[in-house]
Amino acid sequence: MSSVGCSGCGYKSPKDAINGPREKIIYVPLIYCGDQNQEDRFATIDVDPSSPTYSKIIHTLKMKYPGDELHHFGWNTCSSCYGKEGANRRYLIVPGFMSSRIYILDTLNPKCPTIHKIIEPEVIHNKWNLSTPHTVHCIPDGNIMISFLGDKNEIIMLPSGIQ
Repeated sequence: MSSVGCSGCGYKSPKDAINGPREKIIYVPLIYCGDQNQEDRFATIDVDPSSPTYSKIIHTLKMKYPGDELHHFGWNTCSSCYGKEGANRRYLIVPGFMSSRIYILDTLNPKCPTIHKIIEPEVIHNKWNLSTPHTVHCIPDGNIMISFLGDKNEIIMLPSGIQ
């Protein structure tokens, strides 16, 4: 996403985003469904029609551990932070649904993300009594909110407390 016409990060409105420049790359999790001893990957795909690598995977990043099942990822900051001085869309927060691990990917080089940090499941279990991270949301004050589906014992909590 370009910051042209933006104050801080993102866009002032959905209309501004629609009228903004189109994305040139996208990120897609590649979930390994076969042998559970293989790591998921994270693909960078060129979506710029004027590029010679248009519609091709231009980079893959192998996660550190098998069995993560990468899920609904999000940016460290987004349009909800519009106008916030210093806001910078640089890090992707990528939860591992099955492992309860969270990867922080650095997109300083947008075509070649790297693993910046890994929050291990033991930290999530012991510090917050949670597991099974599901969806990442940035919020207007610059913090990140992640929804979780289970407690530290990986008991999935359904609506109305049904287990």
